[in-house]
Amino acid sequence: MNVPKVESYDHYVDTAYRRTKTVDIDKTIPWNMKKYILEKERAKAFYDYLYSALTSIIEHFPQVEKLSSFYKELLDVTVNVDRYKKSLGAINWGRFMVKKLYYEFMKKKIGIEALFGRTKSSLKQIDSDFKFLDIVRKALGNFPSVKSLPTVLIAGFPNTGKTSLLARLTGSTAEVNSYPFTTKNINISYMTYGNHKIQVVDTPGLLERPLSERNVIEMKAITALKYLANLVLFLFDSSGSSGFKIEDQEKLYGEVKKLFTSKKIISVTNKCELDRSLKTDFYISCITGEGLDDLKKYLIKELLK
Repeated sequence: MNVPKVESYDHYVDTAYRRTKTVDIDKTIPWNMKKYILEKERAKAFYDYLYSALTSIIEHFPQVEKLSSFYKELLDVTVNVDRYKKSLGAINWGRFMVKKLYYEFMKKKIGIEALFGRTKSSLKQIDSDFKFLDIVRKALGNFPSVKSLPTVLIAGFPNTGKTSLLARLTGSTAEVNSYPFTTKNINISYMTYGNHKIQVVDTPGLLERPLSERNVIEMKAITALKYLANLVLFLFDSSGSSGFKIEDQEKLYGEVKKLFTSKKIISVTNKCELDRSLKTDFYISCITGEGLDDLKKYLIKELLK
């Protein structure tokens, strides 16, 4: 999500004030009217810039109610949705005050110096919200660019071949995009079948160890992934080369099944050229290519039917 930089309150006020210095008026205006007309034009320049700048902030940030469940959860994990909504509301209040004070000037209830001073004081009250929204802006810029496509999530312990499977399913030349995802990264690429695509997501660090070892942030990130996945591939390595016991892998598999209760979970043994003693739905080798065509056909049938 591309959102322009949010500056501090004094940047906006100072820029607006500088614009008042460049205002010029028609030299043919009678001298006794010049001061009034000049102040009126300076006030308008001041108001126009600030109102436009604050409106731009409000309009460029996404409305929580219009976000998908995935992005809404991710936003809450990253910056706290309630604080985000409060800060956007504060900017909207600041915009209201800019307009209110300008109208008071136009009705001759306050002078131009009072307009400048009181507007600056009003925006100073919400400076923390300007700063917070710039933190949000940076977070939004790092959000993964997920598409509304059938989606496969790859889970399993480290070194079971998740990233290799992602490359095998999507093709060795397919682009793999890596995005910061809370404290971890999320890798996304695409399987192509004719004119159709399947989104394939590898989640290193998130779905590869027991729930008891996770913090609140990671659990919320996993919750966000639940909204994204249509199907989960859980990778086993029964050869022992990953360094993790089968019992531990089976325990994690059970936990993933509980987390994604409404999703289809498919068990896959990778490195089947070394061992295939564990009973799973599929047996593949990302090294030799064995079983990969059958797995691809299954995914196409399940997700593009």
